[in-house]
Amino acid sequence: MHYLTAFFIAAVLSLLFTPLALYVSVKGKIFDRPGLRKIHQKAMPCLGGASVAVAVLITIWLIKSLWPGIFYGLTGKFTAITFGGLLILGVGLYDDLKSASVALRLVFQFTAASILIAGGFCVTILPSPLGGVFELGLFSIPFTALWIVFIINAINFIDGLDGLAAGIAIIVAAAIFVSAEASGEGLIGLLAIVTVGALLGFLPFNFHPARIFLGDSGATFIGFILAAMTTLGTMKSIATVALLIPIAALGVPMVDTFSAVLRRTWRGQMFYRADKEHVHHTLLTIGFSHQGAVMFLYGITVFLAILAMLLSLADRRLISILVGLFLILVWIFFKKWQKGRD
Repeated sequence: MHYLTAFFIAAVLSLLFTPLALYVSVKGKIFDRPGLRKIHQKAMPCLGGASVAVAVLITIWLIKSLWPGIFYGLTGKFTAITFGGLLILGVGLYDDLKSASVALRLVFQFTAASILIAGGFCVTILPSPLGGVFELGLFSIPFTALWIVFIINAINFIDGLDGLAAGIAIIVAAAIFVSAEASGEGLIGLLAIVTVGALLGFLPFNFHPARIFLGDSGATFIGFILAAMTTLGTMKSIATVALLIPIAALGVPMVDTFSAVLRRTWRGQMFYRADKEHVHHTLLTIGFSHQGAVMFLYGITVFLAILAMLLSLADRRLISILVGLFLILVWIFFKKWQKGRD
């Protein structure tokens, strides 16, 4: 019952706050302006992420107050999520307004990661390819900090088309919710379902043609919340295949981020220098429409999330169907790529 309530509260708050964020952004002339490395051709309001963040934070504390017994003893974790999230939101808003340096953003991101770690969000073990688990030991804290910062920036990097980052985050959060429910991890389930609700309330304003953007503040806040879910979830039952679900679902932004860093480093560029060679740019180049590229990447994300779930169930028939779906997606990609070359 509390999950359903949390979902609707977050969705309604986001639906109410997003028009307000749009109004403030327009009146304050807070825009994401066109550039050589950007897709949009006109200045766009970019405070949408603030509405999502406020909806998420208000909802989780409201649910905690309504069902204190369910989340008894978790006040420290709620506090860590709140203060860390506000820190990420704050530096993101500053970046949207004034364009913060990479160094400043990283300092705030690692500080927010440290707040989460202090609150008990920490990866202590990882699944071993040979079976069982691998104890991180002394490397647990630095690994967790790097993981959190990586996810924060992965979601920000993928935020290049209308509705792309928000939609992928919805799919990822939904997959994490399923995993959390199977593992009996209530706080992760709450964070996941609240994130789904808040983003669904925002997406009608953000899907192509978008009326408002998430901005760096929104994309990085979403990344922070997703990172919090994954670092908390690894503590109890990472040995199960089901906990690979969030990692698999994050496949698109993770691969895109790794590719961007390697590509820029290979060329002798700084890894944080923006370019127009992200996966969504490539899809547009080879002939996908704006909406087509977004839906294609949605499909890949759904495929990866469902595949991880099916692997945990070892259902060969469903896996075969999913592999067939994946081959269809690959066929569509190469047809578009071939048409683009011609």
